[in-house]
Amino acid sequence: MSPLAWPDSAELVCAEPGHRPGHTCLPVPDGTNSSDVLEVFGDWYGRPLTEESGLPAVLPCGEEARWTHVWPFAGRWIAFGRGRSEDARSLLAVARRPAPSLDGLPPDASWLDRLVAVTGRSSSGARDEVDWTAVESRLGTRLPNDYKRLHETFGEGLFDGFLNVHSPDDVIWHAEYAARVGQEPWEPHPPFPAPGGVLHWANNEHHQSFAWVTEGPDPDRWGLYATYEGPEEGIRFECTMTEFLFHQLTDPQHPFGVPAEVGAHWFQDHNEPEGGG
Repeated sequence: MSPLAWPDSAELVCAEPGHRPGHTCLPVPDGTNSSDVLEVFGDWYGRPLTEESGLPAVLPCGEEARWTHVWPFAGRWIAFGRGRSEDARSLLAVARRPAPSLDGLPPDASWLDRLVAVTGRSSSGARDEVDWTAVESRLGTRLPNDYKRLHETFGEGLFDGFLNVHSPDDVIWHAEYAARVGQEPWEPHPPFPAPGGVLHWANNEHHQSFAWVTEGPDPDRWGLYATYEGPEEGIRFECTMTEFLFHQLTDPQHPFGVPAEVGAHWFQDHNEPEGGG
């Protein structure tokens, strides 16, 4: 599966009779428990799209089977389902996923709307409600409104499979941990709640960390500070975190940009399904 999943790493050709080009079907061995397949793929690719949450409107292999679970993964769709005949077996498929388009967005679209569009994320999915009053009371500060809207739209997960925007609980954890241990001697900004201290909101597997610089009473005007772990000085950005995220995904010259081989952006959903589990 892995050699097929990364775009341009392998040609997608299907050996199933009558199937169109643009995808590869992989029969699931007889006797394989579907729940085991879904558990493994959930660990790899996050929470899937389903009929309840909304399947992709166009899937290159959409007519070949009844697909019940679909995961976005860069320039690929990973799909699980069953053939359409009565005695059909379970199938996995890897199909081309075009890069989501920003066409149709108004010129004054918010940075959050642009993130939704560029990742192909549905903005209609229900999320667990957050008691922001309780979160901000424990932190001792209000949080930027675009962060709250981002969390309400995306929930928990990874942008492009590697960039983790902290949940409210994680923002609290990082703030309380930093307040206990203090700052490293090379860091130019003290940790929050010191005046102008940094309050972390994201990190990634490249050991890069992203924080607000909590200067001034209006959180929507806070600057950002991005750094690698270690003694190198970071970079300050005067923008909101949703603007930063959008440019991080789409600007190949961004100093903290995503890997160049990521051609189609996506959000790897780690939200619990309704009812948990």
